[in-house]
Amino acid sequence: MFKGRFEHLIDSKGRLSIPSKFRETLNERYDSRLVVTTYDSCLIAYPLAEWLKLEEKISQLPEFKKDTKAFLRFFYSSATDCAIDKLGRILLPQTLRDYAKLDKDVILIGAFRHMEIWSKPLWDAAEAQASQEDIVNTLERLGL
Repeated sequence: MFKGRFEHLIDSKGRLSIPSKFRETLNERYDSRLVVTTYDSCLIAYPLAEWLKLEEKISQLPEFKKDTKAFLRFFYSSATDCAIDKLGRILLPQTLRDYAKLDKDVILIGAFRHMEIWSKPLWDAAEAQASQEDIVNTLERLGL
C-alpha cells in the first residue's frame, strides 16, 4: 500500500517523477499503469488493478440518479491513463495540471490504495485545515 509524503517537481513538459517507494509498491503489487483523475483540489492516481475494482463498484450505482450522473461527469470523465516511463515518470495532461493547480512544486501523498498529487501551496493549506478531531474520530471507528 502507498504511504508517505514526497516533494517532487513537474518539468516544463508536464512530467512528474513517481517516488521510488511508490514505484516499489507498484512493482511488487501491480504494474506500471496508473489511472489519474481529479478529486478534492488534487489528482488521485490509482494503480490499474485498484481502478478496475473501483469501476466494479461504480457500475453498481444507479446511473440515472442525479448525484450519480454528477459523480460520473466529474470524477470519471476526467480519468486518464498514465503509464510510467523507463525513468519512472508520468505525463500529466494539461487539463489535469490546471485542475489541481500544479505548476512546479508538487507533493505526492500515499493514501493506502492510491496516491494523491497536490500542488505544494494547496497541500500546505489542506494540511493546516486538517482536523485532529476528524482523525481521532476515524481511529475510534476503527476501534483504536
